[in-house]
Amino acid sequence: MKSNKDDEKNTSRRGFFQEITAGTAGLAIAATAMSQLGVTNAAAAQGEKKPRAGYGGAVSESGDGSKQAASPFFRNPPPWPEGTNGHIYDHLFSTKLRENTITDVVAGPQAYFRGDSDLPGAKINMGWQMFTKPYKLELESHHHDTDEYLFFLGAELPDLVGSFDGEIEYFMGPEYERHIITKATVLYIPAGLEHNPCNIKRLTKPMMFSALQLAPFFNGVYQTMGYMAMKGMKKID
Repeated sequence: MKSNKDDEKNTSRRGFFQEITAGTAGLAIAATAMSQLGVTNAAAAQGEKKPRAGYGGAVSESGDGSKQAASPFFRNPPPWPEGTNGHIYDHLFSTKLRENTITDVVAGPQAYFRGDSDLPGAKINMGWQMFTKPYKLELESHHHDTDEYLFFLGAELPDLVGSFDGEIEYFMGPEYERHIITKATVLYIPAGLEHNPCNIKRLTKPMMFSALQLAPFFNGVYQTMGYMAMKGMKKID
């Protein structure tokens, strides 16, 4: 409940603003004073322009005039380019990724980017394989001269993480340190580190496995076979 003193205070404040807003200079002073006192300037708030694209369901306009949901990362993106026609960068695209699978426990066809043999100059190679049954993926340890990343994911869209349901036995280092993978995992293998064997012991759902090596083609030094390299595989058109 307001007191008489509160009413007097509010009345005095309104009178103060009425006096100082009589001129242009007064408007500026009033704005500063109102800001310091925490008073909202409704007229200024109404005159503010909203960002062209932003968060919270905002939309942006494409070059063809169509509307689309705005990116959550860019509030004011530049105009969509009209672009040019040509073939300068055709050599940087690779569309031949399909290959026959190496085993019947991998649903086929598999997808593989073979690095330099698919795109001359490329410095990585990477595969995508969907395992449907338990399988001993690697039987012996090996190491690479470059870093490698292994991805163990589920295979049900859209949740590649939550759909993982299996158990994988993995050995790391010259000590054969044993690890059990029971959830979606990214495994980083630094250059030179011994790794494997790998035993996919249990799968109740298909598993998406990807191996990314930072080398122009797959290669490694194996426990019994020595150096081995795979520079390319036959593609399925």
